[in-house]
Parts: sequence; C-alpha cells; structure tokens
Amino acid sequence: MNKLSSWVETLEKFMAMILIAAMTLIIAVAVLFRYFLNAPIFWASEASIFIMAWVTFLGGSLGLKYRSQASVTFLVDRFSEKGKRYLEMVSYIIILVFIGILLYLSYQWLFSVTHQTSSSMRIPMWIPYASVPVGLSFAFIHLLTHLVNLFKTKEQGGQTT
Repeated sequence: MNKLSSWVETLEKFMAMILIAAMTLIIAVAVLFRYFLNAPIFWASEASIFIMAWVTFLGGSLGLKYRSQASVTFLVDRFSEKGKRYLEMVSYIIILVFIGILLYLSYQWLFSVTHQTSSSMRIPMWIPYASVPVGLSFAFIHLLTHLVNLFKTKEQGGQTT
C-alpha cells in the first residue's frame, strides 16, 4: 500500500509541476497578447480555470498525504495516547467513507457530461471535470495507506513511535 501511495505521490507532483508551469505560461502569454499586442487570447482564462481545478484537487490530495491540513487539537490533546490513536482511526474511517460517497457521485457526474464541450476551447468537459474523481481517488489511496499503517504500527497521535 505504501508503494502505491508513493507512486501516486510522484505522479501528483509531476502533474502539478507541469500544470502550474503551463498555467503560468498561458497567463503570461495572455497578458502579453492582451496589453502589448492588443490581441487577447480568447481561451486563456478558460484554460487557466481548468488547470487550477486540476491543481487544486491534486494539491488537496498531496495535503492529505503529508497530513498538512489545518486542525484544531485542543480537544484531542486531552486524550491519552491510546485514545488519540483510536480517534485518529475513527476520523480516517469517517473521511474514507465520505470520500467514497463523493467518488461514487463524482464518477456518475463525470459520465453524465461526456457529450458536453467547453465554450472557448471546445474540449470535452469530461477532461476538466475528471479532476474531481481523480483527485479524490488519489486522496482515498493516501488516507487508506495512513489507516493501514496506523493499524500495522504503533502510531500515536499522528506520530510514529
């Protein structure tokens, strides 16, 4: 499971790097064309929005991989180490169930838009919309890996001992 999560992490980093570079280039060229050449690129804003959606879901998944999401721990800090571990297990299970439901609904949504095209770029809308189920699938893999590792090792409160 760790190998799969690591492979997905590498893929996410590569995709995010390419997408951010592409978005930077598209926006810079669009600004250049609009203000200096007086010839705006009509599809640049739509492409930027679609790329940002992909980067958002990939980044959210990576945030779950690295456990870097914001949290308020004043209540959790009152538990014993064993209690913290059980609470972490329960929270992972709840999040996995929620992501599982969202995955099911997002794949239904994705398959319902197969004939739509974007207004400016004229690409199939399943391409930008696929960011949701792909990002959630990657997040599911990372969280499931954390949960499996939590059951395997003596992790306490998010820290390996």
